[in-house]
Amino acid sequence: MQYRTLGKTGWKVSAIGFGAWGIGGQWGPVEQRQALATLSAAYDAGMNFFDTADAYGDPPGLSEELTGKALAPHRDKVYIASKVGNWARRAGHPLPFTSPLHVINCCHASLYRLGTETIDLYQCHIANLDEPDVFLDAFEQLKKAGKIRAYGISTNDVKVLERFNRDGQCATCQLDYSLLNREPERELLPYCRTNNIGTIIRGPLAKGVATGKFTRATTFSDSVRQGWNDGAGREKFHAQLALVEKLRFLEAHGRTMPHAALQYVLAHAAVSVAIPGAKSPEQARTNAAATQGKLLPDEVERARELTGV
Repeated sequence: MQYRTLGKTGWKVSAIGFGAWGIGGQWGPVEQRQALATLSAAYDAGMNFFDTADAYGDPPGLSEELTGKALAPHRDKVYIASKVGNWARRAGHPLPFTSPLHVINCCHASLYRLGTETIDLYQCHIANLDEPDVFLDAFEQLKKAGKIRAYGISTNDVKVLERFNRDGQCATCQLDYSLLNREPERELLPYCRTNNIGTIIRGPLAKGVATGKFTRATTFSDSVRQGWNDGAGREKFHAQLALVEKLRFLEAHGRTMPHAALQYVLAHAAVSVAIPGAKSPEQARTNAAATQGKLLPDEVERARELTGV
């Protein structure tokens, strides 16, 4: 495993971390025993950065519970990141977040589910946040109280990030970035690098499409990707499959497409940690092994030519 500095936090985090969205059942059923084994396998493979959210899981919060339980024996050796802003949104009852108390109460609930006294990184989960005052006020209070160590935001909108970082205290930005979504290379990643904001890359495998394991006949039963089964979602899915086929040259020298996709993301100078999901110990170990190699400069350049921005 390789380790990188996470922006202004100074923390040395694994280049491949663990995205815990999938272990809560929203990407298809996962038995608790398997979820815990997957998290443990990720730790054993060298991952020390684990990202979850209060809204992840079926029911919401399950991902935090599983993450906290699996990592309890290693708590002083790992960084736990969680997010706030989408609790109960799927049920049609999102919190208004009109007061810092809404954020603070959510944090206490997350601390309970995670079974820890402090969340290392607490992130705003509202990607289109217009006015950051409530969250920034709450995060500063939580930081002073020792409930969180650092804070950031999950967004792909550089304007949102600029507003959130107005005082220069935003430690991280979590963003969707992959071979199939290179838009962050235009403004977002450069802004993060210039401002020493650590980057947490979600979706580095493009929800599985970049692994090359799907075909035009693939259909999805999980709640996250059901929209890919027909209409415009299906058309976009097929277009992405065609692009993946053009990128098969990256499988040279025994490299797999999952490794190629992760290595492409890690090749960007502004990237701190990528957090692919995993629902089995084998997937966790496969993700971790991506750091054992890297794309050659000419491979990166050819991939960029084929994918464009």
